[in-house]
Formats: sequence, C-alpha cells, structure tokens
Amino acid sequence: MKERVVFEANVPVAATLAYADGLKVQGRFGDQVMYSLTDGRVMYVPPLVRDKLLELGIRQNEPFAICRAERRESNRRFVDWVVQPNSSAAPPQSATAHGDTPGSPADGSGARVKPNGNGNGNGNGNGKAANALTKSVTPETALRAALTASIDAALAAEQYASAHGLSIRFGSEDLRAMALSLFIQHARDGGVR
Repeated sequence: MKERVVFEANVPVAATLAYADGLKVQGRFGDQVMYSLTDGRVMYVPPLVRDKLLELGIRQNEPFAICRAERRESNRRFVDWVVQPNSSAAPPQSATAHGDTPGSPADGSGARVKPNGNGNGNGNGNGKAANALTKSVTPETALRAALTASIDAALAAEQYASAHGLSIRFGSEDLRAMALSLFIQHARDGGVR
C-alpha cells in the first residue's frame, strides 16, 4: 500500500504529480481527489485543490508546494488550502500570518482554497480522518490528529445543517466521542506505536 501524504496544519509539503489527472474518490466526508506522486506517495485533496492545480497550470512532473493552512478567529477555526508552483520557492504563508480573510491569497503568488463544507479539510479521502497518519506516530500525535479531525467534521456538519435551515450544535462530549472513535480505529489499523 502506498504511503499517504499527511497534511499537518501550516506545514508546506513539496509534491510532484506522477500523472496530470487525479482520480475522484468518495470518502466519509465527501468527494476527494487522489493524486499519485512521483516519489511513490499518494495524496487526497478536496476537489477545489484540483481546480487550483488546473488554474495554476501545474502538470505532470512539475514540482509545487501545498499547505493546509489553519487560522483562528475568536472561537472559530478556518482551514484554507494554499497551492504554489515550484516547491523550491518560499513555503506558502498561512492566513494567520497576514490576517487575511478565508479564501484570499496570503502573498498573491499562490492560490488559497477553502474547503466547500464536504469534509474536514484534512485532504484524506479514505473516510478515516485519523488514518491520514500512515507512519507510526506517537499516541499524542494520533490523538491530536483525531481531535482536530473531529472538530473539523463537527464544524462542517454544523455549517451544512445551517445551510439547510437546521440548528445543530456539537458539544465537548460529542467531539470527545468522535475523536476517540477515530483514534481507536487508527490504533487498530496499526498506526500508533
């Protein structure tokens, strides 16, 4: 099984597409696009990232940098995707460093993409948010990833419900239960050492 790219918050990842086209896949949190990379890894990203790759003209064997940028405004957290051609350039800046609004470019050279509410923004299309960590990781790192994924999923669900005229609010116990379920599944898959 190929190693999956892990998109940690505000950490740019250098990547080069093995094929220009990605494969649309369905995950637990909605549509994702799977790309094979030249180094043998695969990455799962929201469809809006695919659109940005096309808009920037990034093709097969062309290096680029991609970053899942997170920022906070009071008690809300926003996840933006930043894509920049040529990974040898400066790493993508996160919105927190510039105070930008979600979806706007941090420095004008890259493209920032906001998730469309169909997922938790972690770029994992396999339906197991905590399992995006394919390398053996510490329990603390895996639990942190599971908590982050549960918060992202809860926010996306609340936004989706609100758009359909429903009022749903997740509490701390709900988030805890979701995170523990993700963490346990990740541990069962052998991801925690």
